[in-house]
Amino acid sequence: MLNLKKFFFQFVAIASLSLILVSSFAQNRHQSKDARAAVNSFFSLLKSQQYAALYDFLPSQLQQQITREQLSQSLKRLESFIVIERMEIGRVQERGDYAVVDTTIYGRLKKPLNLNQQEVSEGRVAAQQFLFRENGQWKIATADSRAQAYFLKRNPEFNKQFQIAPPKFEFKQNGEWKAMGGRH
Repeated sequence: MLNLKKFFFQFVAIASLSLILVSSFAQNRHQSKDARAAVNSFFSLLKSQQYAALYDFLPSQLQQQITREQLSQSLKRLESFIVIERMEIGRVQERGDYAVVDTTIYGRLKKPLNLNQQEVSEGRVAAQQFLFRENGQWKIATADSRAQAYFLKRNPEFNKQFQIAPPKFEFKQNGEWKAMGGRH
């Protein structure tokens, strides 16, 4: 169970990092005017796997923390074990130069895992994406929980303006979505 949980946490970190990268790329290509459009653009580009070109479109602060090679390797690792199938966008909270977009990302494992003597091959993560405007373009500030905590610490007014929720991991078992570690 611990390995599966670690796997899903890595999935969220990589998927969120992908969201950051692709959304920034989409922003330059499509000049999205709102946060929802930026996130929608992200997903279509994520599926096209344009990894190497994405580095140039990272928020400037993130470029100081990751190299082009690290980025490409992280995204290729994700591709090697998960197929991201679709994304749903829920509530969008937008105030001035900040926004929070609720997303649910669905994926399929390339190699199913056994969990409680049952095969698990599908998963989903509900996660909030934090966005801000940098040089007039929407950028996504949430790569993982550490980046999220750092962003909230540097922007205390952000946490007061929006309803923040932790990520929720689920897998499909017997045709039903089950929370990671949950019993429902």
